[in-house]
Amino acid sequence: MNTNEIPKAHPELLEALHRQDEKAQQMKLSQDFTEKVMEKVKSTPQKSSLFTLRSSLQKIAAISLAAVFLSGIAFAAWHTFSPAKEQPTEQANCQLSNVKRQMSTPVRFSDVRLDSLLTVVSSYYGKAVRFRDEELREMKIITSWNPADSLTTFIDHLNMFDYLHLTLQEDTIFVESVNDEEDE
Repeated sequence: MNTNEIPKAHPELLEALHRQDEKAQQMKLSQDFTEKVMEKVKSTPQKSSLFTLRSSLQKIAAISLAAVFLSGIAFAAWHTFSPAKEQPTEQANCQLSNVKRQMSTPVRFSDVRLDSLLTVVSSYYGKAVRFRDEELREMKIITSWNPADSLTTFIDHLNMFDYLHLTLQEDTIFVESVNDEEDE
């Protein structure tokens, strides 16, 4: 039996199908219904446009990753090949030796941060400074320093200040705070 053939065993069914077909042909669709159907068709993503959108997003993601990767390489290269800031030049060494020759009279520090004061003094003696208590960096001091004296003499002088303890170990001056509660 072909699909186009209608079975003759059920004449009532055949008659019902004919009536439904006649009713469907006589029906008129409203303009509003037609517009709604067209909007639904337009808003439903098609496979080809979905594929295009997906491939576009993949291209954008790949370009972004490549840009980030290249930026990282550029930063690493700059960091590797840029000159170090802490390497003193010959000119700086000459200036420091000139300062050493000129500093034979006492220097007065008035309301100066401790880290600034120790930077001047430690560079004169060729020492480094390390703060074990970072709050001490901002401590302001009024004192004087005689470059003719030894560094040990100046450290002993600063150790007379409350809450301040300096020690010289090899080529480094260590700065830390002292609490009265620990001494008791």
